[in-house]
Amino acid sequence: MSILIGFVCLLLSGFLFALPSPRKQPNLFLAGFLALTAIELTVWLWGASDYIWTWQSTIWLALGKLQMPVFFFFFVASCYSDFRLRMIDLVHGIPFALTLLVNWPGLGSFGFLGDLLAPGGRVSWITSQLIYFGYLTAILLLLWRFRRRFQQQHSGARSEVLLWLTQLAAASLFARLVILSRDLLADTVAGWAVPSLQIFGALLALGITSWIALKSLLQPHLFRDVDRRLLRLPIAGQPVGSSQLESLRVRVESEQVYLDPDLNLERLAFLVAMTPREVSELLNQSAGMHFFDFINGYRVRHAQDLLERYPQHTILQILTDSGFNSKSSFNTAFKKQTGMTPSAYRSKLTSR
Repeated sequence: MSILIGFVCLLLSGFLFALPSPRKQPNLFLAGFLALTAIELTVWLWGASDYIWTWQSTIWLALGKLQMPVFFFFFVASCYSDFRLRMIDLVHGIPFALTLLVNWPGLGSFGFLGDLLAPGGRVSWITSQLIYFGYLTAILLLLWRFRRRFQQQHSGARSEVLLWLTQLAAASLFARLVILSRDLLADTVAGWAVPSLQIFGALLALGITSWIALKSLLQPHLFRDVDRRLLRLPIAGQPVGSSQLESLRVRVESEQVYLDPDLNLERLAFLVAMTPREVSELLNQSAGMHFFDFINGYRVRHAQDLLERYPQHTILQILTDSGFNSKSSFNTAFKKQTGMTPSAYRSKLTSR
């Protein structure tokens, strides 16, 4: 069963690593966590070996200390699209480095630190539990804060990504509680239940990895796409930056989306990670105009520039190159913006 679970973990890890996706960073963290889980499962296969506490087992034990940090970073990267690892995040690798140092064959005793990180001891077991539940608490707080902020930004909305993350955290907690119960009952009168809990824990691990595999098949967008609404929420504690209207203007101007004659409110909202209603309200309240007036303003200014630079081009060519799809809409928007028709504007330019 451990071979099967490890195989599924490695298969999923390879899939997530190779999958082309805008949300590459959280996929890499999840792939790393699954690979570390597969490595941990191998101890069931060679745990009875005479080489159990050689350098190989030391590396195995140290890699286990990276599981929860990598799992935690998967949640952070999934919630905040602009998350990037920083030098300060190296502190999460301290247990890994200390475990290597303390348990490497031939390096001798390290006193209390050695007891804390040495394999098999009660202190080491307690330390492992504290690390796990410490990181899981941080994950649950992260999801709670983010869900509250998401609901404030998008009242009544639901994010499938947040739902998936919550389910994954709950599954991890349940599996850990099963293993914890097994360990606590091992030296008690209820020790007869340990083999059953061991089998149930293994089946549960297989079920969770199979569930993740099914998620990747039935809901591939969870691994391929970004919930566009999450892009609007900065990492907690970081400044938001310029106003939403200014951010909208920068996006429209830098990408010249107004040149697309098929541009509509829904498409613009998707590009700036907002809902159509939010974009409409933002333009009405902050800019004092409707969507088409806002976009046609850019189109008219672009047409003015083309009229000045290319006097040999026809009016029809100018309106097409500026994002308009009819002469009537072009004339109406141009006159509303400049007070004259495009032909009159061109005549004024030639008479200078």
